[in-house]
Amino acid sequence: MGPDSSPAREELELELVREVVLARRRMESLIRAALVLGAELMEHSGAATAERAARIMDHFAVDEDEVIRDPRAALRADLARDSEHERRFGRRRADSVESEQDRRRRRQSALLLEVRADLLALLRRCHQVRLERAALSDEIAKGLCEATDKLVLGADMATYDAWRRGLLLKLVEEPTPHGPPRVLATVDAGPGRAPLTVDWDSCERRLALVARLARAGLSPLVICDRLLADLSMSSPLRHSMR
Repeated sequence: MGPDSSPAREELELELVREVVLARRRMESLIRAALVLGAELMEHSGAATAERAARIMDHFAVDEDEVIRDPRAALRADLARDSEHERRFGRRRADSVESEQDRRRRRQSALLLEVRADLLALLRRCHQVRLERAALSDEIAKGLCEATDKLVLGADMATYDAWRRGLLLKLVEEPTPHGPPRVLATVDAGPGRAPLTVDWDSCERRLALVARLARAGLSPLVICDRLLADLSMSSPLRHSMR
C-alpha cells in the first residue's frame, strides 16, 4: 500500500459522504416542496401556480455549500435530526397505545353494532315473510333473546345492576385521541355504595333498558323498536348517530 493511499481513501470517503448527504437533502427538499405546493394548488392556477412553485422550490433549496465545506458535520446534523424525529414519532406512538379500558370500549362498540345489524336484519325478514301477529311477536321475541344474549357477553353485572336502578346522576363528555368524545354517566349504585361512573354507550345500559321495558309489559315489537333506536345513537349530548 503506497504512502499516499490514506489521503486518497479519506478523500474518497468524504466524496461518498458528500454525495449521500446531498442526495438525502435534495430528496427531502423535493418532498417538502411538493407537499406545500400540493396544499396550495387549489388556490392558484396557470402562471400563478408556476410562479408559486418556483418560490417554494427556492424556499426549500438545499444549501450545498454547507455540505461541500464539511460533509461529515452535515451528515451528523442530518442523523441527529432523524433521531429527533424518530424519538418524537416513537413517543406519539407510545402515547397512542390502547389501554385495556380502550380495548374493552372498542369491543363493546363492535358488539353494539353487531346487535343493531342483527335487529335490522330481523325486522327485514319479518316484513318480507308477512307473518301473522302471533307468529311475528314470537319471531321478534326470539330475535330479542338472541340480541340480549350477545349483550350479556360484553356486560359487567355490577354496572348492569346500577343501570337497572335507573338513577342517572350526571352526564359528561371526555375527549378521546381517536373518534368522537366518550360519554361518561354517573349512576346510583345503590344504598351504601358510592356512585359509579361508567360509559353511557354500553351493553349494560341497553340490557337494563330491555329489562325495564319488559317489566312495563311492552310487546316484543315495541321493545325491539326502542332498543334499535337507542342502539342507533352513540351519544345523548349531541347528534351522534351510528
